[in-house]
Amino acid sequence: MLSSTRKTLAPRAPGAPHRAAGQRSTAALAVRRLLVIAVLIAVWQVCVLSGIAPALLPRMDDVAVAFVTILTRAEFWQALLQTVSAALAGVAIATVVGVPLGLLLGALPAAERSARLVLDFGRSFPVIAVLPVLILILGATWRMEVLVVALAAVWPILIQSLDGAKQMTSSAREMTRSYKIPPFLAFRRVLLPSALPMISTGLRISIAIAILVAVAVEILSQTPGLGRLITLAQGGARWDLAIAYLILIGAFGWAVTSFLAWAESRLLRWNRRGEA
Repeated sequence: MLSSTRKTLAPRAPGAPHRAAGQRSTAALAVRRLLVIAVLIAVWQVCVLSGIAPALLPRMDDVAVAFVTILTRAEFWQALLQTVSAALAGVAIATVVGVPLGLLLGALPAAERSARLVLDFGRSFPVIAVLPVLILILGATWRMEVLVVALAAVWPILIQSLDGAKQMTSSAREMTRSYKIPPFLAFRRVLLPSALPMISTGLRISIAIAILVAVAVEILSQTPGLGRLITLAQGGARWDLAIAYLILIGAFGWAVTSFLAWAESRLLRWNRRGEA
């Protein structure tokens, strides 16, 4: 009897109610998001069946069948690998160039002010406009596609790295000078950790841009990849296949950015605690 009373009166874990409330909130949010998607699909189907939508727009059930059919085709997985490899290679080049340059400019205010005009011009320049020139120089090749992706993806990483470096407080700068900390050690222990949250945000933005640019390059230049499959489906009047490809590309981009956000929340947990 006494043991059962002790079990009844045992205190709960302090974070248990908050965790339970957070799980319920997450489940409710997932349900609401699924309802929004279901409503959009229903509106799509009604518009097509009633004749409100353009005649070329396929029914949603036809798109669903095409979606399943695509997943069983080897050519889709090969094209996906080609598009993803070009996008990731371009992001890797952009990271190698953008992160050090952005940190350097952010650590040197005079250099950042001198380069501001070039940065503002570069981030607003339409990279696709140089595609014809690059095709003439490099041809419609995977290397050309990687270069275009890198030119588009470098700016978010560079700007976010620059802003992250500028967030280092003046007291931290003064401390490194007062204690005569070597530059490399100050970079590794002070500057880089303070800029990492902004760098990770720039990386997520760049990957999303890289996937879109890779597909656009493949559509315009007919380089092998998902973009070329979309143009082939459109040329054969298979609009259900074309839309299914577009949905798959969007789903893949969402999955990648969601994974990166999850990884950031784990690897940079110290930054989240500091924001709380």
